[in-house]
Amino acid sequence: MRTAAFALLSIMIGLIFSLAAMEIGLRVAGTDYPIFWTPDPVAGALMWPNLQAEYTLEGQSWVEVNSSGFRDHEHQETKPVHEFRIAFLGDSYTEAVQVPFQDAYWNVARRGLKECDALNGRIPTPLNFGISGIGTGQQLEMLRKLVWDYDPDLVVLAFVSNDITDNSPAYGGVGLKPFYFFDDSDEFVLDDSFKTSVDFTRRTSPIINLRRRIIQKSRLLKLLVEIRASMARKQSLQSAKSRSGFLNGPPATDALVEAWRVTEEAISQVASDVESRSKDFLLFSVTTGFQVHPDPAYRHKRLVETGGGDMTYWNSRLAALADRKGIDYVDLVEPLRRHAESNRVCLHGFDNAVPCGGHWNSEGHRIAGETLAKSICRKMSD
Repeated sequence: MRTAAFALLSIMIGLIFSLAAMEIGLRVAGTDYPIFWTPDPVAGALMWPNLQAEYTLEGQSWVEVNSSGFRDHEHQETKPVHEFRIAFLGDSYTEAVQVPFQDAYWNVARRGLKECDALNGRIPTPLNFGISGIGTGQQLEMLRKLVWDYDPDLVVLAFVSNDITDNSPAYGGVGLKPFYFFDDSDEFVLDDSFKTSVDFTRRTSPIINLRRRIIQKSRLLKLLVEIRASMARKQSLQSAKSRSGFLNGPPATDALVEAWRVTEEAISQVASDVESRSKDFLLFSVTTGFQVHPDPAYRHKRLVETGGGDMTYWNSRLAALADRKGIDYVDLVEPLRRHAESNRVCLHGFDNAVPCGGHWNSEGHRIAGETLAKSICRKMSD
């Protein structure tokens, strides 16, 4: 028994030293995979409050999160009289962890608006409410329960094509986030039952929260979590590829018809909420990599590979919705495509990720931000 106990102790000591050596090695090498997001009872998820860490999965940037769980400076709720506050609602494009903070499109727009006479000397102040993976329904919830506390003068909603599927439980996310839907009376209502679901309550339990904090402090444990997360991302990418091109025309399934219906009503509700508070609203469409690829031949090839149709169908549908509802709308496809073609430059993609695909790089953010600054100033002048 003594021999067995000694052998077991030796194994445990060896394992501890091995794990410690791996932890030290990862720290010396500078390898880190921070946990950037945590569960949230309003939107389903927010960023880890007060986190400061480097993001390297796509692009590279130093990310600082404020106490409210957004990649932004701290903002007091009471608005100073000299500020013109712009609340930016969106997903990962607005969160913008792929690029340096100053390169994010809403910071580019801030700089562009400094010379806007229509602001009457007020300082343009962006408030970033972008969170990766969320859809329009979640953004509507954030507007009603978080954003209005900061009294923005203008609300800008960034719409991405995957918001359509993000807004429908038919495409996943049940039990982890809120959804809006049309009930039997055709009323547009909120389903926030996720807050009491088994999956969400487990994720927010004291034990899981403690485990999450322990993992956040260990490079080795975070590496193990990243390995599992990378497998999930591959599955998600395969799922997205299977749906490639299905937004290039009118919806072909009942699920997509309903997803579009919910999406258009959610956008309308955001606009209505803003109007009811006598504030201003602007909707704009985020581009995809192949919509603004600098090579027209590649765009044509990609369109054929995904079944043909119109790669800007969903943009046109947004424009039609905006026209019916009297919403100010900016379609970024044409200005970004024109810049990409004339300068032979990719506005999406990074050296360490998909070339000319994925999220906007710094140049993409710059053109988007400058375009939006002009549109905002023109809107405020009108």
